[in-house]
Amino acid sequence: MRGGFAGRMMKENPEEAYSLRNLNRSHLGLLLHYLKPYGFHLAAAVAAMVTATAATLTAPYLTKIAIDDYIIARDLQGLQWIALLIIGVYALLWGAFFLQSYVSGWIGQRVVAAVREDLYRHLQRLDMGFFHRRKTGDIMARVTHDVNGLEEMVTGGFVHLLSDFFTFVGLVTVMLWLHWPLALVSCITIPFILSAMKFLGKRMRRAYADVQRRLAAMNADVEESLAGIRVVQALNREAVNTGRFSRLSWQNLKANLRAVSFFALLFPTMNVSRVLGESLVLLYGGWQVVEGTITLGVLMAFLAYVRRLFQPLADLSQVYNTYQSAGASLERIHQYFQLQPSITEPENPRQPEQGFRGSLAFDHVSFSYGTEPVLKDVSFRLEAGQTAAIVGPTGAGKTTLINLAARLYDPEQGSVSMDGIDIRDISLNTLRRTIALVSQQPYLFPGTVADNIRFAQPEASDAEVRRAARIVQADGFITQLPQGYDTAVGEEGVTLSGGQKQLLALARAVLVDPRILLLDEATSNLDAHTEHLIQKALEEIMADRTGIIIAHRFATLKRADHIFVLDQGEIADQGSHAQLQRRNALYRELFARQNQPAV
Repeated sequence: MRGGFAGRMMKENPEEAYSLRNLNRSHLGLLLHYLKPYGFHLAAAVAAMVTATAATLTAPYLTKIAIDDYIIARDLQGLQWIALLIIGVYALLWGAFFLQSYVSGWIGQRVVAAVREDLYRHLQRLDMGFFHRRKTGDIMARVTHDVNGLEEMVTGGFVHLLSDFFTFVGLVTVMLWLHWPLALVSCITIPFILSAMKFLGKRMRRAYADVQRRLAAMNADVEESLAGIRVVQALNREAVNTGRFSRLSWQNLKANLRAVSFFALLFPTMNVSRVLGESLVLLYGGWQVVEGTITLGVLMAFLAYVRRLFQPLADLSQVYNTYQSAGASLERIHQYFQLQPSITEPENPRQPEQGFRGSLAFDHVSFSYGTEPVLKDVSFRLEAGQTAAIVGPTGAGKTTLINLAARLYDPEQGSVSMDGIDIRDISLNTLRRTIALVSQQPYLFPGTVADNIRFAQPEASDAEVRRAARIVQADGFITQLPQGYDTAVGEEGVTLSGGQKQLLALARAVLVDPRILLLDEATSNLDAHTEHLIQKALEEIMADRTGIIIAHRFATLKRADHIFVLDQGEIADQGSHAQLQRRNALYRELFARQNQPAV
């Protein structure tokens, strides 16, 4: 591998090096890295938490003083002061809780936004093989649902965990100080609670991981069904798709119910343990009051402390549930961050001093998407300014060939070079501006016609956009649109015909002014009139440019300097149209099939 995401990020932004070095260590380490810039704010939240803990410990003890020193002594004035002091403690508790919650939420929102942005940036850099292997719905689930799943954990998980821990330790310490035998009685049920949390926790983690998988499968099904809604309705597949989605939805529901059932067991366990603990304190503590060993104030303080003692444990169960759910999401996000793109920036990019002229060569190139080879030992060379046409039956490897030329994939064997330089040694930014690809099914983004033409060249002026449109013969239909170049194209260009979308894709490529232009059946969806215009435009488009054209329409191939016949991943023959007509049976068959009269 010639590089990687981590290496590039460390080079581009040294401050990011820490997180990306730790990606291979722990998915929890990834989250801690995102928290690192907010150390001051975390400290403020912890300070607020400590204040809240101190107030929580103080209030019951003030109640003990009120009973033993003032109520029993009938000292109303002292009782008034204690009451005011208790009110002040609870006011301080309110302010501390507010500050803790606000700062935690402030941190959480920023961490979640940063994770989502970095994950999206990372996905943009992954190679086409990644998107070929994974469903769009699953990818979307990780960027949206899984990242959102971190919010509750980051927003309050860590601070609440610390708060509950210190509160629990403080309560036990104060109770032991007041009366250690009664404190030990109060803690009898705690080992049972911890065992239950450990037992249920493992099952909750597996259950939440299953929930995430089921949700991703459901999202993928929705995305695929909506993307192909025209085909679905045209072939009357609505009922079939609805049935499949219902099954996926039911599986997701069962996974959620299983996770909820484990979580639901925690609260009854906590409540039963709390009531049992209070009952033991009341029984033993009441006996101690009767015996005169402790005062009534101590017993009342203990009852208040016991109620608070189980609250941190209840909160810990909630945090534990949040951790199980968020942990499953974090693990799925971490899996994506660990993926390294196979298409990487070269460590030492190369470029001719005079710039690229545009010669292109395949040298013994082989490639496969799986076990079956798609291209086998392909070699050819195009000089700068020459045009090659690739013909062959479906599945011959034509699209794969130009994908390799555009470096959307890297060959498994051999090399693709431009002006004698392996394209893997050319910076991706330079390569993308030197080689442009127009695919058979061009994609238009939501926005205006002009936005789509200048997509790869955002700084292009309106005049440059119109010039590119005129070159590809698109200006005529654009000016007839309701708002001309400012007309919105809709989702995926739904307001335009297939031919119009291809014309805009051609204009987009021309605007970049590449030295090499790759056309993957870019005229296949054009009507006869538009195709005639495109044939004229190609003369200007291809002037002084190197080009590879894949086309089933042989009229497109007339101006090609070389025609290559590709069959089963190999170059079966090459030559001019007349030469191939004479000596190549496959070429004659393809030509005859293209030119047979319609019936």
